[in-house]
Amino acid sequence: MGDYAKALGAKLRGIRQQQGLSLHGVEQKSGGRWKAVVVGSYERGDRAVTVQKLAELADFYGVPVVELLPEGRVPSGAEPATKIVINLERLQQLPAEKVGPLARYAATIQSQRGDYNG
Repeated sequence: MGDYAKALGAKLRGIRQQQGLSLHGVEQKSGGRWKAVVVGSYERGDRAVTVQKLAELADFYGVPVVELLPEGRVPSGAEPATKIVINLERLQQLPAEKVGPLARYAATIQSQRGDYNG
């Protein structure tokens, strides 16, 4: 498989890990619908995933299909980005008139990161 399949697999793995699921956890949560070995082979890029299966996986993970697709480029693995932490729970406790722009910014970041785990 090519670089695109590996990048797609990395996105699949990232969404799964973000939800705190192991490969066997996916199999258990899906009631056996998604076998650990199959999902693992998708994530490694060893097995091609059809559009139908990708849509079903997106539905299972509760994310839009577009969140599973690579951005047209393979991550270079260069320098990691500097981490900035925003306390979203505290942000929700502050008055809306004071945090409106920051709250919208945080929501945009969550959307771009595909952070659908709440």
